[in-house]
Amino acid sequence: MYEWYDKMSEANYRIRYKKGDFEVEVQGDKDWVEKKFKELSGKEITVIGGEKVGGMPKTLVEFLGMKGNPKKHTDIMAVFAQWLLKIEKMDSFNVNDILACYDKTKKTKTKNPNQAINNNIGRKVFAEAKEKKDGLKAWFITDTGQEYIEKMK
Repeated sequence: MYEWYDKMSEANYRIRYKKGDFEVEVQGDKDWVEKKFKELSGKEITVIGGEKVGGMPKTLVEFLGMKGNPKKHTDIMAVFAQWLLKIEKMDSFNVNDILACYDKTKKTKTKNPNQAINNNIGRKVFAEAKEKKDGLKAWFITDTGQEYIEKMK
């Protein structure tokens, strides 16, 4: 569980990180809190999809775990797209990028990735990019899609 509190006053800045039996909570001046938090937890303060969390997931598998290990391919692909945008800094992705994410996570690939992508377009999670990527049709995760992923736990 990750929680981040940013109060109006710098003196009330507080971060809490809890994983298993380990929990760290630090409150005070923002710079001091972030320095002390890193010192105590060994974790960097990182922003993922608008959320500040203690400790960046080092792998896509960890990121899927943070998002509740979704089972539906539409949700899995949405998490992949968020990872590609936020971590790998890809503004758009193609089907090969998504399939590479399946390989990295050792998740069973959907038999019809284009159908799952089209379903995400229908849900307004993805939209078609104006330009192709590596000669293939490309998409991007929409603001709606990013909000959807941020709410996943």
